[in-house]
Amino acid sequence: MKSILFFTLLMPFLFSAQDTTYVSIVDTNLYLHESERNYLGINLSPMVAGLLTNLNDHDIKLSALYKRNFGDFNIRFSFNYLENVSNSDHDFNMPVLTTDTSIFYRYFNTDYNYFDLRFGLEELRSFSSTRVHIGLDAIFGFGQQNSNYFHRSYKLDSSGYYLSNSDFQNHSLMLTNGQRISNYFVSGLDVSFGMDVFLSESFLVTFQLTPQFNYYIFRSDELIDDPLEEYIQYGSYADFKLGYFDIQLIYKF
Repeated sequence: MKSILFFTLLMPFLFSAQDTTYVSIVDTNLYLHESERNYLGINLSPMVAGLLTNLNDHDIKLSALYKRNFGDFNIRFSFNYLENVSNSDHDFNMPVLTTDTSIFYRYFNTDYNYFDLRFGLEELRSFSSTRVHIGLDAIFGFGQQNSNYFHRSYKLDSSGYYLSNSDFQNHSLMLTNGQRISNYFVSGLDVSFGMDVFLSESFLVTFQLTPQFNYYIFRSDELIDDPLEEYIQYGSYADFKLGYFDIQLIYKF
């Protein structure tokens, strides 16, 4: 939220300035464009994700991108791989069996990953050795969710605390696990707010915040095991992610 507020407050000031220190312009008689109008880049944010967040769960995005300049806007394409990264082996749990001296919990976990292709455009505004842009992309891809559940047991000790133990490893609950894999078509839109910092005439670093809306169209379901009938068939669904923070290294030619 702080990142979005920062970009929102900064945009009017950045868009009012017009100085292309590192950008040379070519007149084709049809329109103006940059002399080095092709951009190739990669997303560096996965390399520094551990420094940018200390959350147990966060999203990560690997990207390769291409842009073509047409004066004050770029047409852009990108190929992306996204997944949820977790420092925990479960999303939530609930007690399912209790005795006077023990308690059993069922743990649930869902991981996702998907590939997508994005194409769109971005409007550019420059000042000094930096530049800002606002962009819009259409999203198309394929995604997969991997859901599972398992159990753990805890025994009451002499001090009144429940501690994990191995006394019940052969209990029927401890031997019962579930797993399901669901596949989806992915469609959606993203909006990006970015700042380009020019390192030279050929290299720049882009800092970009990208809120996105996705709609997941159900394709197929593979129920590997569900002895406790925890899973119902999922259908299509939508979600909104407030923003991936991308750090892109880009080469112009």
